Amino acid sequence: MNILVAGGFDAANTDQEEQHRAFCGALGAAIITHGHVLLTGARTEFDKLVAEAANEALMDIEDENARENRIVSYVLAGHVPIHTCGTCLKSRLANWDIANEAFYIPEQVRLADAVILVGGFEGTFRAANWARFAGKPLLPFTGFGGAAEKVYDQELNDFDLKYAGRVDRLAYEQLNSVVGSDWGALATTVVALAEKIATSHSVLVLMSYSDGLDDLYDSIDRVVTSLDYNCTRVTEMTADQRILPEVLNRISEAAFVVVDLTELRPNVFYELGYADGQGQKVVVTAKLGTNLPFDVKDIPTIFWDSQKKFREDLQSRIQHVVKTAVSAAAGPIGAGHTRHT
Repeated sequence: MNILVAGGFDAANTDQEEQHRAFCGALGAAIITHGHVLLTGARTEFDKLVAEAANEALMDIEDENARENRIVSYVLAGHVPIHTCGTCLKSRLANWDIANEAFYIPEQVRLADAVILVGGFEGTFRAANWARFAGKPLLPFTGFGGAAEKVYDQELNDFDLKYAGRVDRLAYEQLNSVVGSDWGALATTVVALAEKIATSHSVLVLMSYSDGLDDLYDSIDRVVTSLDYNCTRVTEMTADQRILPEVLNRISEAAFVVVDLTELRPNVFYELGYADGQGQKVVVTAKLGTNLPFDVKDIPTIFWDSQKKFREDLQSRIQHVVKTAVSAAAGPIGAGHTRHT
């Protein structure tokens, strides 16, 4: 998972700055110890502190390449990075203003699964607005005031629309906790919230509506539910309006999609193609003996006969798909860009 941390210190508030720095250091370390990638701008003292704390947490990792890929910074064109932790890459942007010749979401925001804000000023508002435009979840920690506190108020107003399906309101309100002294525990709480809010718990099943496949759907539902996901499929009875737009929307929002090709229905192939084109994680199944077309034969497929054996195979496959997706988040994400040396 890629986590962007943005914000800034209020140099005028000397009483609070020490606490602010302690929390941000703990936050950088927590992102690494939880197995995630830290995204930064490498532009301010704030960026430097968070990155150096994350880098310190990486010292136990022997593989140098693995260390570099866990801290990734995009530096605005014409700027020199304030730190050299991890991998520093040239941004294609000279600034984050929206009034540019070519419209392009800043790389840190585009790659982020969640955006954490701490303190900050105008630049932090800019980061928040880009995150909103890109549909990225925002976690503004209010303990040190600044832009993050104001962003939090707006996000809380929009909570039901943006986050209610992923976390409890009370859990989100932990971002408004009274600042304490156990910075490690507080940072862990924020990172855990980022994990929760960035992960959909919805699983969409795409399959024929034939009554003969009801047992199959029941098996999928049992397995998905046992893994703490919510299993759904769109039918004429459950769709709010037209079925296809709702199916496509749910594909995009799902944690992963289970597609059964048993009856070789054109609509199911269409939906599978859409999911694949969106880069969605897909688990494909089919009844034993189904003659799959050549262009999907190379997709790993669970061929089922016995429902008991199918449930075992499905659980194993889902766990593999989810684990692979998590592992991929820690890999290189700057391929093809120029590295600063």
